[in-house]
Amino acid sequence: MLKSLNVAQSGLNASKIAIENVSNNIANENTPGYKKRVVQLSELELIDSRFTGRGVRADTAYRITSQYLYDNMMNENTKSNYYGAVSKLVGNIEVMFTETDESGFSSDLDRYFQAIENLRTNPSSEIYRTTYKTQGQVLVDSLQNLYKGIEKEEELTKISLEENVKKVNNLINEIGAVNQQLGQHVEASNDLLDKRDQLERELSQYVDIEVDRSNNEYMLKVGGEVAVRYNTNIREINLVEEFSPQVDRFSTNPATGKPGDLIGENHDIGIGDKISYKFNNEYEVSIQVGSNKFTDGQGNEYEIDFDGDGVADTVDETNYIRALSFAVNSHPKISEQVIAYNGDYSVDKDGNIVDNMGRDEFLLLEARNHGEDGKFQGRIVVEEASNPTVQSSNSVLPTDLVDPAGGDITINVPGVGNKVFPVGPATTYQDLINSINADPDLSAELNGSGNLIIGNKSNPSEGITVTDNLTTSIGFVDTPKNNDSLFRNEYSSKDGEDKVYLAVYDKEINIKSGILKAQTENLTTSSPNNKIIDYKEKLDNFARSLSDLFDKFVKTTSDGDYLYGHVASDNYTGDREVKNLNLFSGMDVMSLKFNEDAVNDLDQVDLDYMATMQWKKDIEFDGFAQDGSNLNNTSLSEFFQEIRVNISSDKENNDFLLETQETVFQSIQFKFEQLTKVDPDEEMINLMKFQASYTANAKIITAVDEMIQTLLGM
Repeated sequence: MLKSLNVAQSGLNASKIAIENVSNNIANENTPGYKKRVVQLSELELIDSRFTGRGVRADTAYRITSQYLYDNMMNENTKSNYYGAVSKLVGNIEVMFTETDESGFSSDLDRYFQAIENLRTNPSSEIYRTTYKTQGQVLVDSLQNLYKGIEKEEELTKISLEENVKKVNNLINEIGAVNQQLGQHVEASNDLLDKRDQLERELSQYVDIEVDRSNNEYMLKVGGEVAVRYNTNIREINLVEEFSPQVDRFSTNPATGKPGDLIGENHDIGIGDKISYKFNNEYEVSIQVGSNKFTDGQGNEYEIDFDGDGVADTVDETNYIRALSFAVNSHPKISEQVIAYNGDYSVDKDGNIVDNMGRDEFLLLEARNHGEDGKFQGRIVVEEASNPTVQSSNSVLPTDLVDPAGGDITINVPGVGNKVFPVGPATTYQDLINSINADPDLSAELNGSGNLIIGNKSNPSEGITVTDNLTTSIGFVDTPKNNDSLFRNEYSSKDGEDKVYLAVYDKEINIKSGILKAQTENLTTSSPNNKIIDYKEKLDNFARSLSDLFDKFVKTTSDGDYLYGHVASDNYTGDREVKNLNLFSGMDVMSLKFNEDAVNDLDQVDLDYMATMQWKKDIEFDGFAQDGSNLNNTSLSEFFQEIRVNISSDKENNDFLLETQETVFQSIQFKFEQLTKVDPDEEMINLMKFQASYTANAKIITAVDEMIQTLLGM
């Protein structure tokens, strides 16, 4: 009977502990991160197999959890928060582009075109002229406000990223502190394990994490790099920003050997040729072969002294790169933003830049401001001197006979006189070339197309006149003038880059998802997922084409055919007038300017050209000439609408992914919480079960007590 008392007492104690556990579960039903506890009951060890048992023992209260579901839930949580962060960012930008029938950039663009039409109907009206000036400035302001709005969102994203990195480090340190407390216990404390799980779940919102709990050890990785290990090894995440400058290289890319000069590759530079560098469609400098001065966009002249010896250097075929670099670096406005070099420079042991001064390499320009803030656009324009040489009408081979019937060729050299070169039945073109080159005043060669080129060697700018007295005339004509715009080598040049990333001990970590992934990739300009830079570049392309179209044009026919823009006009070699509008300047949104003073100089021809812009459907937005080479041509209005559609499409597509991802996350979370969350109904059943057990054991004690009292009373 005494053994029965002990068994019943153990039952009372176990039921009491189980009821206390039920009470604790119900009390913590809404505690974040709390996982329900279950008391483990086991039979007390037997002393002798002849006896029925010694009772029950409440060993421990353990947490109900599933490590598999928990780890998968954290992974899906990270992905959900990534899409959520992108959705918020794109949604904020989408709001900026919201328009009504009367407001928004599209309405401002329509009013701008209407102002052109009004002024076109009455060019002398001061009211219409003033209205056009107002609408031109409104157009610039409206475009820049959109751009500034995106930049503001970019700035807020950066501030939020900095705060989130601090939160991540706080969570990492808190996990480390919990690990230290766990290390002080022989058995892991349930409340500390719950707290660590909750911290891990919060951390998974920001970055993708991996947790290894094998062999009773602990290791947490962020982006594949260890952030917490054991109890004391804690590594914080650092936010790193790197900025590299834009570099434009006007060079060739030979299969082997050093890069060559892009200008010399495309032009045979000679006396009178003019080479200009045009910067952001706002400033320019020009040099001319044979001159020792350079000019700016206003026609002001300055001496060239690229070797710094105090003596002006005359530009020739061997030094025009160094002369052009000197001109760029001497222009007060251009040199504020870029610095020009003669080829790839070197750096000495003291960190000083050493430019190549021995011979021409190629033009290289580097932004003074590193990163996206230092972006610029420039091009080289080569205008060859007018008719310095003559060429044959037909192409031939060096071994071809000049004229089997014979005769002669007479070449008039200005200031020297006529020079006659006989041609016999067996005279080949190579023989004729050798004969002409033997004269100190003349030069001759076959060009790449096989045309015979003859020039004035003693004074190239004077040219020559050729008369052939052959049975079959060769037919000499003036060498066609070749104007050309040269753009940077896209293969070897690079854009300015803002790179934002996370690092542990100066080692970059590869974040795959989470809020920080969304923020860093939208602050890194080279990221293919950067929505901010994508929208900014599209607006810049719009501003660049607007500036181009309303700067210069050529009316090529009386029927109203035009060469559109300054890039196409710079390459024009015909005899029609190149008209300068100068209404807009700048090569991106923030450098875009409207020149009100130019409005006063507009005439009917200018306004007729400008009126075609509203209906022009083949405008190119690639930054090159308006020459019809781009397949993605459209109008100004439609291009802007495409920007708005792209933003809305990005928002819709991302929201679809977000909704899908949240469904996956919620499904796993529901299963996990079904297993781990406190169920009040289940706990009430347990309460009744253990209460009944407690009552039954109490009755056993009462019955045994009565039996003992009876025995004692006998």
